Amino acid sequence: MDEMSSVDQIDEPIDDNALDSLDEGELNASSDQKITLDKADRSLSELHRWHKSGRIIIDPEWQRNYVWDKTRAAKLIESFLLDIPVPVIYLAKTEEGKYEVIDGLQRLTSVFDYFDNHYQLSRLDILSDLNGKRFKELPEKSQHKLEDCVLRSFELSSSASPDIHFIVFERLNTGGVKLNDMEIRNCLYRGSLNDLIKELAANDNFRNCLRQSNSEKRMQDRALVLRFLAFYERTHHKCQAGLKKFLNEFLDTYKNAGPDKIDEYRKVFEKSMKACLTVFGEQGFRLKSEITKPNSKSSGEWASRPNAAIFQVLSTSFANHDLGQVTRSADAVYEEYLDLIHKDTQWVDRVRRATGESTRLSYTFDIWYSRLSAVLDSNAVPNDGKRVFTQQLKREMFESNPTCALCRQKIRLIDDAALDHTDQYWRGGQTIPENAQIVHRLCNLQKG
Repeated sequence: MDEMSSVDQIDEPIDDNALDSLDEGELNASSDQKITLDKADRSLSELHRWHKSGRIIIDPEWQRNYVWDKTRAAKLIESFLLDIPVPVIYLAKTEEGKYEVIDGLQRLTSVFDYFDNHYQLSRLDILSDLNGKRFKELPEKSQHKLEDCVLRSFELSSSASPDIHFIVFERLNTGGVKLNDMEIRNCLYRGSLNDLIKELAANDNFRNCLRQSNSEKRMQDRALVLRFLAFYERTHHKCQAGLKKFLNEFLDTYKNAGPDKIDEYRKVFEKSMKACLTVFGEQGFRLKSEITKPNSKSSGEWASRPNAAIFQVLSTSFANHDLGQVTRSADAVYEEYLDLIHKDTQWVDRVRRATGESTRLSYTFDIWYSRLSAVLDSNAVPNDGKRVFTQQLKREMFESNPTCALCRQKIRLIDDAALDHTDQYWRGGQTIPENAQIVHRLCNLQKG
């Protein structure tokens, strides 16, 4: 399964170029490792009793949230009453002898909630006379029937290695809505780091820059936070065996990180997200629509969906730079990014396809890191040495007269515009409003 390949239909799903097209490499178990799955048949009443006593663990804090509606839950109850086969559930036994639910959360929650009289049956196809009834309102015969129904489970030993756990969870995920990779990780790698990832996914600057509704529904937001932390801590140079293994190893190594490391991660993430929002506003981590959809009528506008490969590069690039310096150079950094995505076709290609391949990954990081450092270094000198005009001046000139000074054609979108020195910069022309002319970005590039 590709990284984040199982993505529900939401308002604006995260760019599938970034999350679904990763050449990550497979996780391989050595030949001497054995996978032991115990099979068990237990009644629904027994499983419910286990749940009440805490022996079977359903914890939305680390599982995918309960997403079934009441109609689907009711049809499951009807299936049990009609002896219609129900898919097996998948459990992992802990060292304390408890059972964690990995696959089967929706089914078990539906059963337990019904036993606890939390909802009524509705829209039943066959047993329509039971519509509107809670468990306590069922005929006694139906109550006993439901309590005695058997649900089969496969149980994984607690002694298996993390890689084995991941492979088995991935391949035995048989539910109606399959777990994606981040949801599996959320099950496997619980601890202080996983708690932090959940916390950081709610960061206001991150969410404002991402501008993606429902990204939390399938933990897509947490998957991005994980990428940031992994590439910040280990750098892209360590991602040689595929992105999936890279992320899993990071989580396994730091899952119980101490307070100092957690505080470091929290601070650097907050700083980087502030930098991203300052530079890119609500258009962060995106390409232009004419790049993602060449025939689109919205040419020149930003793509509606963020790109995860771009996110991991841009967000981590600010981690080792002073926030004040980035803020003072925000306009120049923004222009540098526009220049990159319009001129470097290799970079664009490598954030769109096979993004987990190590050489392609290195290119995307190295090129942008180099460009960012050059911009910040050049803008560290006094204002008279600046080469880039301010974003505010460009906006004012665009609103005043959006006509290209070179080709004399109308500039339709501000991001297609650039401010050019009338008296060339390298000939001593100053970076002041009086020496600025607005031009098409392409015209400026062709001018050389």
